[in-house]
Amino acid sequence: MAKNNNGSKARASTTSVSERRAVLAVDAVAPAFSAWCNNMPGLPEGAVEDLIDAVGVVASVYFKLVPASDVTSFEPLAFGQAMTAVASAEAEEDTEFIFVAIRTYLQFLEETKGWTGSQEDLGQVFTLFYDDDDDDADPGELDLPEPPSADEELAALSGTQLAAHLSSLLQWIGESKQVTSTGALKLAEIEGAAAAVGLVAKGAARNAKRQHIPGFNTESLEPGAPLIVKTMHELPLLSKIWAALEGGGFIDIGSTKVWPTPNTEAILNHGHPAHLAALRGLMANFLSVSVMGEQEWAPWVAPAAEAQAGLLYAAALAGSTIRVSLLENPDTMENLGMDEFAGRLLRRRMAELEELGVVTMDGAVRVQPALVPMVLLAMGRHVGDGGGAVPRLPGSVNVGSGPAPTHPVPLLQLKVAIEETKPPVWRRLVLRSDLTLAQLHGIIQASFEWLDYHLHEFNVGGYNGTTYGPVGPEYDFGDPMPHDESAVTVGQLLKAEKDHISYTYDFGDNWRHRITLEKILPFAPSPAVRCTGGRGMGPAEDCGGAWGWQNVVTAVNDPAHQEHAEYRDWLGMGQGETLDPKEFDRAGVDEDLAELF
Repeated sequence: MAKNNNGSKARASTTSVSERRAVLAVDAVAPAFSAWCNNMPGLPEGAVEDLIDAVGVVASVYFKLVPASDVTSFEPLAFGQAMTAVASAEAEEDTEFIFVAIRTYLQFLEETKGWTGSQEDLGQVFTLFYDDDDDDADPGELDLPEPPSADEELAALSGTQLAAHLSSLLQWIGESKQVTSTGALKLAEIEGAAAAVGLVAKGAARNAKRQHIPGFNTESLEPGAPLIVKTMHELPLLSKIWAALEGGGFIDIGSTKVWPTPNTEAILNHGHPAHLAALRGLMANFLSVSVMGEQEWAPWVAPAAEAQAGLLYAAALAGSTIRVSLLENPDTMENLGMDEFAGRLLRRRMAELEELGVVTMDGAVRVQPALVPMVLLAMGRHVGDGGGAVPRLPGSVNVGSGPAPTHPVPLLQLKVAIEETKPPVWRRLVLRSDLTLAQLHGIIQASFEWLDYHLHEFNVGGYNGTTYGPVGPEYDFGDPMPHDESAVTVGQLLKAEKDHISYTYDFGDNWRHRITLEKILPFAPSPAVRCTGGRGMGPAEDCGGAWGWQNVVTAVNDPAHQEHAEYRDWLGMGQGETLDPKEFDRAGVDEDLAELF
């Protein structure tokens, strides 16, 4: 046995409490482990110290995941995550040695009866990289299942519900379908797209209010009744498949339409020479998006995603299994840094993968053999480069990423008013000063029930002032490019009472909002944002601006107006229903804001 001596010894310095605890725990068992190793024939000089150092590397990572831990028992799920992290951070030769060292250490615990956990857990940990029946295995290699033949693999992949949904959505797109300027399907297209991936849903009527949508709460839906949504991104499965197709280069999205690329032929034509390769890549892309692509800004999302990545990686190795009961164990979830919400999200995500045919969960979590390479590839993207290669889900309201801030900061009371509206339309919001402009964009969209169909920008200082907006290739419409709205906080721009900035949404209708800082409030435990007042109904999208909205209101309420029937149909209004532009539902706005955070 040999290793790169520039490896674990150079990393022995401790930088955290968990690493220090790991060092102390390994030091406690080191004498007995050394004595046991010294009885091994042909052990090179210095190998014992290297073995102990390698165990320490894994222990330091494991202790970060499981605070109440020791080195004489390991929880399989957390152990799989730790081994995944180590494999991604180390050089290849160091990784091989670390796997040898851990297997040797587990043999020591088993033979000396030093293992303090359950025998079932020990078996689960062993299966991550060790096959007891393979006496001739290379001790530095992972024992993956025997790969199927190309025909067997193609049959297995094609038989999954995931492959069926991917192909079905591509077929539904056909030559093209209508999208908004943000790349999301228009509401009229959602019903067909949802059906293509096995969902029953339809887009809401234009400017439909939550209280006007029967069955908006899914618990109240009649069997078979469609879920009414305001954006395709309220259907997570559809949104993930859409992102996988775009990220994999199978669809191109323009300013008004989506259309298939030439790559689509390789997916839809089963006789195409690149069909299997295209299917492999697309399914790996979906797994990347599904596990690490969600952009919901909530503190439970990241822990659930990290746990799922480790779980899938562990389950893909050597056909290993993780007991499904672990996903229901509150102590396990807590040890992995997950609260009740994260645990619930993890279980829901795994159930979705089971429905799609990626895993089976009959007592234990198992990855379908044909999908093992795709799972390892997809999870390797995450652990290998911190997620940079993972496609990000598009969202109608992008409130930013990362856990919700929890440290005390001042709160800002803002009045956000849409200019030139009669009667006036405005909202009073109290929010954390450390929220970014990108998050404020999402808040404004929800506050006025905009659907994020169009481009937007913030402006500080008037016509010749500084503009902020989304940045990236998809927003490159020429110079000058705006500053990145996700890199500046609201508190950095609004520092004193009466400070104001502007926010413009839809450069055609030109909805200009004046955002004024009314008060700076001391920190108090509360939601990241809440609505405390307001007036007026949010105008309809694409109605022609402030003047156009006034005309719509007049027309729908006046049976004699020449556009009465047209606009009522456009807004999806029922017989006898009137439109009150002064209507404002603060509780409904707060409910929408709560969904963002």
